[in-house]
Amino acid sequence: MTTELQAHWKYSEKEWNSFVTIEKANKKEDNIYFGIGIVILGTLGLMLFRSTSILVGLAFSVPFAILIPFLRMKISYGHLKKGIKNPEVKIYFDKLLINRHTIELQGKHKRVKSMKIIESKNKIQLLEFNVQWLTRKGPTNDEFRIPIPKGKINEANYLVSLL
Repeated sequence: MTTELQAHWKYSEKEWNSFVTIEKANKKEDNIYFGIGIVILGTLGLMLFRSTSILVGLAFSVPFAILIPFLRMKISYGHLKKGIKNPEVKIYFDKLLINRHTIELQGKHKRVKSMKIIESKNKIQLLEFNVQWLTRKGPTNDEFRIPIPKGKINEANYLVSLL
C-alpha cells in the first residue's frame, strides 16, 4: 500500500461553495431517511420487545432519531464548509485530505469498496468513494464525494482505474 500523493485538485471558492450546497443537501436527505428508520424500528422494537405503548416508544426513539443524524452530520462531514479560501483536495491511496480535514479511506478497519464518477444535479462531476468497514452486525459503509475540477476528468478516470 502506497501513501503517495495521487492527485492534488484546487477549486475556486465559487466552485467549492456550489459543491458544498449540493453535498449537504444529499447528506441531509440521507440523514432524514436514517432518522425515519430509527423512529420506525425503535418504536416497533420497544413495542414488541418491551411491551410499551406507541407513545412511550416514540418518546424514546424520536430523540435518538434527531440526535444521531445531527451528530453524524457534525462529526463525519466536517469538511463540508463554505467560504474556504483556496479550497483543495489531496487524494492519497489511503486517505483524502480535504482543506486540512483528513478522511481515512483504507486502513486496518476500512477499505474502499468502490470508486466511480457521478454527475450531480447541477452538472458537476463528482468522484465518489464508497468506504466500507466491519461492525458487529456486518459491514457498513459511507460515501464521500469530491468535485472533479474542469480538465481533470482523465485524471479522475485514472484514479478509478487504480481501484
